[in-house]
Amino acid sequence: MFLSGLRVGVQSSCANTSDYIRRHWAGAKWPIVEADASCRIEVLSSDSPRIFVDGDLVWSGGAAEELVAGFELLLYRIALARHKGRSAVFHAAGLVSDGATFVFSGPSGAGKSSLALAAVRRGWKYFSDEFVVTDGERLWGWPRAIRFDPPEPGARCPDYLAGLDHDDDTLAAPGDGGAPYYAVSGDALQRAARPAHEVRFIRVARSTRTALEPLPPSVGLKHWTEASFFDPTMSLGDLVGPDRSWQASWRHPDELIDLLEEI
Repeated sequence: MFLSGLRVGVQSSCANTSDYIRRHWAGAKWPIVEADASCRIEVLSSDSPRIFVDGDLVWSGGAAEELVAGFELLLYRIALARHKGRSAVFHAAGLVSDGATFVFSGPSGAGKSSLALAAVRRGWKYFSDEFVVTDGERLWGWPRAIRFDPPEPGARCPDYLAGLDHDDDTLAAPGDGGAPYYAVSGDALQRAARPAHEVRFIRVARSTRTALEPLPPSVGLKHWTEASFFDPTMSLGDLVGPDRSWQASWRHPDELIDLLEEI
């Protein structure tokens, strides 16, 4: 697996973890930027489940059913820690359409994953639905599968989530029917970093209406900073500019994608 410049070798005797990686991280088999560091994660499923990183025991004492969640949490921590001081990582979705790079930002529940799914189905190229990275000059993503929270019991599934696969592993709580996900692969993946100064930033929120309005660069910079996983050590000024920051509300993801394709 490749997360930015980090090459991660994984060895697992846990069938759930192995299956999860194949479904959710298949897009990370190829590096988007050149790897300049590596680590190895070993997941052992036995009477005493354990996870090792580069030979050091880093997770133990839990149940075998917790290995999938434990593995992914460690994966995030390792990759995020490596980026501190050298790159900025954002809680955002990243996609590319006709050479234009779009980043969707917003709090959990704002609809980043729903918009990413609608864009991929429209033919856009996919970076990520959660992690966007920049070194100040280039921008890229961590290509995990597009993932959604399980629906509330008795809730109607939105039409734009119909037909998705559902997890039956331990990331889903017992009895919730599984978490919907969409595995992006093949030609739908964006496999090369994009210029950071060309990014179009969209701050998104769910609403009863769909609208798109431009934001001043100063407000766009504020939203970029709010989306960062840790305090950026680089200037984010190149990520904003005239006609490159917008605020959007959406009722149905296809409606907002229609507006964005007209920019």
